[in-house]
Amino acid sequence: MTNYYYHSTIRKIVVGFASLFNDIYISRRDEDGKEIERFRVPIAYGPKQKFLARLDRIGTNFDQPVKLETYLPRISFEITNLQYDSSRKLNTIQKTIGIGSDNEPYGRYERVPYNMTFTLSIMSKTMDDNLQIMEQILPMFGPEFTFTIKAIDPTDMDVDVPLVFSSSTLSDGDDGSYGDYGTRKITLSNIQFIAKMYLYGPVAKQKVITETDIRLIDPKFIDSLIDTPPTYSSISSTPMIGVNAQDYDPNAPLGSTNGAEISITGGDYGGTATS
Repeated sequence: MTNYYYHSTIRKIVVGFASLFNDIYISRRDEDGKEIERFRVPIAYGPKQKFLARLDRIGTNFDQPVKLETYLPRISFEITNLQYDSSRKLNTIQKTIGIGSDNEPYGRYERVPYNMTFTLSIMSKTMDDNLQIMEQILPMFGPEFTFTIKAIDPTDMDVDVPLVFSSSTLSDGDDGSYGDYGTRKITLSNIQFIAKMYLYGPVAKQKVITETDIRLIDPKFIDSLIDTPPTYSSISSTPMIGVNAQDYDPNAPLGSTNGAEISITGGDYGGTATS
């Protein structure tokens, strides 16, 4: 735990989540249904209480240039939970290998699954504005939508993150203004999403395999009571120095070893082959 590493995975997922909702628009129409204006709804990170507190200050200071009409509607979001997901856990010692820009292998141990819960809050002056925003968001999820992040170079270049719709609520005066005619009433809706993400450990440079040794056992001894069954044959291979495994040609003749030296001994086999 002495080697520092930071992949910015959570930050990337937060940015990816926000980018899904930064292109929401509100349309205003006249009595004939003709559109008279259209504007984009701003989105920012933070709890809804923070923006409701700002809303209470609007209008109390007459020198303040901000008006209610320019402050609402507004979207805010925050992380409300981060929980380990054992149902997606794989073998911890399993490794993923990638080739870096220096043409060297790099690897990391199996990633750890987590579920990150987001709460998206929609604040508007009227119910119609809130419904317009809701109808531009909910149809995207049935019940999930997948976006892609660039996690780690070079082992996990592009990772898909499923974003699952969990629940939603819609109410008038949820800020406590309902029934209080001395307070501005707002329409507030909350939508919860769960991002099925992964967290990654350190990425380290890997050693190249220079030799392999395989022993094959006679099948008739596998289920026997013999403690040390005899070796049927032994296969050893040594790659040719300077030959890159990435240059392997899948169209080469069957049995081509791309310059590796293979030695087979024991049983009915024997000798050395190079190709």
